Amino acid sequence: DIHSYCGKYGDAVDAYCRALPYRENAVEERQQAKGKGESLSVDDLKGQRLLVETYALVAEALLACKEGEDVVCVNDEENEEDDKKSGKNTEGKVLVAAKDRIDFAESHYDTAREKLQDIVYQMGKMAAAKIDLGDEKKDIGYLVMMLVGIGNTLEPLKTKRS
Repeated sequence: DIHSYCGKYGDAVDAYCRALPYRENAVEERQQAKGKGESLSVDDLKGQRLLVETYALVAEALLACKEGEDVVCVNDEENEEDDKKSGKNTEGKVLVAAKDRIDFAESHYDTAREKLQDIVYQMGKMAAAKIDLGDEKKDIGYLVMMLVGIGNTLEPLKTKRS
């Protein structure tokens, strides 16, 4: 996304965190619409993957923030001028204190990893039912690699903290 690309990782964290409830609701609504039975559709799998990706993106953006600094969401340029005129704080909003950054990243990573296990289980059931996953299989593979990268980044930070 544009925030990460521009190095505005605090804004990226904010955007991804705002997306989480929508992703969670989409998955929940699909599950409720199908009833208690287990769903075996590629669209359901995609919805779950998008949710897991969002958790992973939050963790990744948190890890990309500068060590020792708070994770801050700064105002966008349009509102910044209005804020300066009105005398509002233009420094931005602290989303995560510097001391909690790794814990928050680890929490989102762990959630993504747990939910990925559900996806892999569902993929297995779909493969057994001979349901073609199409490109979703490749997208899930990319997600796995993304989580591996996040885990590799987190591990030395966790040991350093201990």
